[in-house]
Amino acid sequence: MSFASQRLELCAQEHSKRLKEKFRRLSRFAWACVLLISICCICSAEEPGIVANVYQTTMESSATKRPVSTADFIEMTRLGDSQYNYGAPSKGRVAKFSPDGKRFVVVLRKGNLQTNTNDYSLILFETDEISRKPDPSVLLSMSSSSNRPAIQNVVWMDDNDTILFLGEQPGETTQVYSFRCSSRKLKKLTNHGTNLAEFVAAAKGAEIIFTAENPEVPFMNENTARKGINITSESLSDLIAGRYGGGEYNDHSLFMKRTGSEEEIRITTEGRVGEVGEMSLAPDGLHLVLMTEAMHVPDFWTEYNDEFLKASGDSGSAPGARTRIFQYELVDIQSGTSRLLLDTPIPPNYGSETAWSPDSQSIVVSNMYLPLNIQDAAERADRKNHTFLVEFDASGRLLTKISGQDLRLLNWSSKTNTVECDSGRVDSLTGKTTRKVYFRKIDNAWSGSDAPPEQTNAGLSLPDIVLDENMNDPPKIFAVASDGRKTLLMDLNPRFQSLDFAKVEEVSWKDSHHSEVKAGLYWPVNYVAGKKYPLIIQTHAWDPGRFWIDGPWTTAFAAQALAGKGFFVLQVDDEDFHLTDTPKEVSAAMAVYDGAIEFLDRRGLIDRDRIGIIGFSRTYMYVTHALTHSRHHFAAAAVADGVDYGYFQYMAFASSDLHWAGELERLNGSAPFGKGLLQWFKVTPEFRMDKIETPLRIQTMGPSSLLSDWHWFTGLNRLGKPVEMVYMPEGVHILEKPWDRMISQQGDVDWFCFWLKGEEDPDPGKAKQYKRWRSFRALSSKPLPGN
Repeated sequence: MSFASQRLELCAQEHSKRLKEKFRRLSRFAWACVLLISICCICSAEEPGIVANVYQTTMESSATKRPVSTADFIEMTRLGDSQYNYGAPSKGRVAKFSPDGKRFVVVLRKGNLQTNTNDYSLILFETDEISRKPDPSVLLSMSSSSNRPAIQNVVWMDDNDTILFLGEQPGETTQVYSFRCSSRKLKKLTNHGTNLAEFVAAAKGAEIIFTAENPEVPFMNENTARKGINITSESLSDLIAGRYGGGEYNDHSLFMKRTGSEEEIRITTEGRVGEVGEMSLAPDGLHLVLMTEAMHVPDFWTEYNDEFLKASGDSGSAPGARTRIFQYELVDIQSGTSRLLLDTPIPPNYGSETAWSPDSQSIVVSNMYLPLNIQDAAERADRKNHTFLVEFDASGRLLTKISGQDLRLLNWSSKTNTVECDSGRVDSLTGKTTRKVYFRKIDNAWSGSDAPPEQTNAGLSLPDIVLDENMNDPPKIFAVASDGRKTLLMDLNPRFQSLDFAKVEEVSWKDSHHSEVKAGLYWPVNYVAGKKYPLIIQTHAWDPGRFWIDGPWTTAFAAQALAGKGFFVLQVDDEDFHLTDTPKEVSAAMAVYDGAIEFLDRRGLIDRDRIGIIGFSRTYMYVTHALTHSRHHFAAAAVADGVDYGYFQYMAFASSDLHWAGELERLNGSAPFGKGLLQWFKVTPEFRMDKIETPLRIQTMGPSSLLSDWHWFTGLNRLGKPVEMVYMPEGVHILEKPWDRMISQQGDVDWFCFWLKGEEDPDPGKAKQYKRWRSFRALSSKPLPGN
């Protein structure tokens, strides 16, 4: 439930600025001609799908434009990469080139409100044609009725014709498929009993190694009927549901399958296999490096200078509890056995990367702690305080330290035999441009350089396929040649020409802690100067380089639809990440919101009596804290599937999740026992519910979310406060299904229009909703229970 937000990549905007300035000078007629020519330059699709929709547009005048609706969010065509949609930069995620570079594919997705599916398309481009006349074709269309992608993890085979990917159709599980471009033949390669989460394949596809969900198992059997269940680290929500396993957030297992055989060989690992994690197969297919979760935390791991590791010793944790600390294992594919690559942890905050040498003789691993069992005191101290870029031989027994710099590993180039890294992990992970560092091994010794290596055996010069977008310009796919020339390949949403978008402006101010804060301000459509408007504060990230039609996440946020209803919407960045997991974190976040209100009020833009706020995931606790501690009054609020750093959530989940327990203890400055409980009474918002005077809409997704937020519903209900709880049984943290998104996002639009503007949607299907909400208005005059 606790997902730290990522500050995202600033996409290149200079080209779009020049185009806007150029087109601004054109007459309306000339603009129409330019647009028509641009559309005609994009070839039609060979079969129905996303691309066919991409090329359909209407030349409507601005007078006929309509405001953006929630349906427009859901039906928007987006890049299909899951990590991009979860907040990662688009760089390197747009196109997958064939090994010979002569063609590439792009995965696109869009929601379908009619069928409650997400529809995916695999689009093929020929590289040598894109500079003249882009000629994409839809290779394949698949739809998902689950919360999983219909097409993901696309990999080309050596024949430059066959593509492997994870895919599914409505009502089916996720499996590995192959697709042959020449014959358009689709074939399912696995038929596992549960959903697959990740896979890698040897260059010729002889072996497929994959992770799959463990099957769901009921707690009730003859043994438990006779003896009961001895509780250790079982999840409370699983115990209530009467089963464990299954689902994307539970344990997985590792399997190997050889082509032509139906047998699946299970590979036993030292650690817990999760839904996602670094998994890298050597080019010769003989060894695999896999990231797993440590089953326990050795005492010496707490000696590293990392606050999370220091607090993660086994004392006080139940056997089998989740540690959320990861390690690497080396799998011998021929024998099907696994062992630890190194008995040290991967730093919990920012992960690690791996890259095999082109000859499969060694692997480089980034951001690794090294063992402390050495005699040299200075070296031991260095290992406690720093991580390293290291090389292991294929057996995993010989280790060579390459660098102690703060690096993010990018690749090991087969053309130059050079390891390429970005300096500065955090900046690189969030998409910022950083200095490159190159390492090369000569005579068993590694040397580094800032100068890129010469291409000794350079082949085809490939264009850079980029997703160009910013806060006011919807995403388009361009090809950038080596000389800098840009060619438009696809406007993903030409129908947006008929929508009246709110203008978005990046603003900044100083909060009460004197820190600069940046945010995106969505102006009300048809804004009238001098008029004061209601304000909605959306939380949990801001990036001017992203076109966030709804917000950074698909859960709860609805920026453009709210702006179309006459609201200012402020999309606020998170507080200084250095304060994360400290007692100052939530108060710093509240200072950001308080400063935002004062800033916009000084500009004369907002009505201070009509302010709403939305919290999701980690900012759930920021918003509930603000509702109970802020000097400002919020006329309405909404929170969705998050943490409140409170006592109930701690007690419900601490025994099954070591990470969870430690995080809440650090946030509150102590464990909630003895004198430490007094600190929790002072700051945690659940103990101050009686202070809330704000109508609150709570969204929960799945049984665990419902359980963790239940005390908010029952507490506010018992206090006679206006509270609405909405439960989406099959919803996930970042909502995927179109109907779930409509419940979440359109529900918030209705909620804030009702409380801040007194408006009701005339849709007869919402009559019960408004009858219920009107009854809430009378609650504010009732005395508290016992008073």
